[in-house]
Amino acid sequence: MDFLDRSSAPLTEEEWNRIDAAVVEAARNMLVGRRVLSILGPLGAGVYSIPYSVFSGKMQAGVDMIGEKEGFVIEADRRATINLPILYKDFKIIWRDVEADQHLGIPLDVSTAAVAASYVAAQEDNLIFNGNKELGNEGLLTVTGRLTVPITDWNKSGNALSDVVKATGALAAAGHYGPYAMVVSPVLFGSMVKVYGNTGMLELDQVKAIIGGGVHYSNVINGKKGVVVALGAQNLNLAIGQDMVTGYTGPVNMNHLFRVMETLALLVRRSDAICTIE
Repeated sequence: MDFLDRSSAPLTEEEWNRIDAAVVEAARNMLVGRRVLSILGPLGAGVYSIPYSVFSGKMQAGVDMIGEKEGFVIEADRRATINLPILYKDFKIIWRDVEADQHLGIPLDVSTAAVAASYVAAQEDNLIFNGNKELGNEGLLTVTGRLTVPITDWNKSGNALSDVVKATGALAAAGHYGPYAMVVSPVLFGSMVKVYGNTGMLELDQVKAIIGGGVHYSNVINGKKGVVVALGAQNLNLAIGQDMVTGYTGPVNMNHLFRVMETLALLVRRSDAICTIE
């Protein structure tokens, strides 16, 4: 990956390893979208866009004794192409910190790399869930053709469970039988952390029993909104060109500038595999 120009940075292999470890740990702790999406790639940093198939509607498989009935062929309704934007955040390492590490044995401070990675991770989830109108990328909460159920007051016991049942029911009616995963705003997640009726169990645990594929919250989802998705690469992909990585951009006033970056996009193959609760 010569485009990262890492060999030009005045860092040892051990220092680069510390930066990479800090970036990976910070991103892993924050990323939510990757927990519910199938990964496609990495495809390569130079990939600007990717074509993919889009499907709609549901159809039964054939069942007969000789297998010659017509009309049981799956084919894409259309082919779409989506751009893979660059998500990035720069950070600076002071030249004196490098000198202190290499000549005095004081470990290099890589906290700036971790902070940069956290910003990129937040931008990734924001693109996945909210999309980006300027780039023409839709998100799980905004994609055209998604299913929707109206939200009730989740502060009242049983309402969250009832809304989730409606959402999974809508997905099942569209031909998506699970497993499902759900991501909600922090406010809604907190509303589920209460005892459900006289069961002695949290309502959150009841919801998890129905969802099966995990219940998560993301700080990029504002207000009282959530989304339930039917898992599987046949429904949704996160197309990754270049996975999150750190490159060297050069010296600035004797200090050293680096960039945490990645390229990716959400592929929605079957929009009715998504049901928002809002």
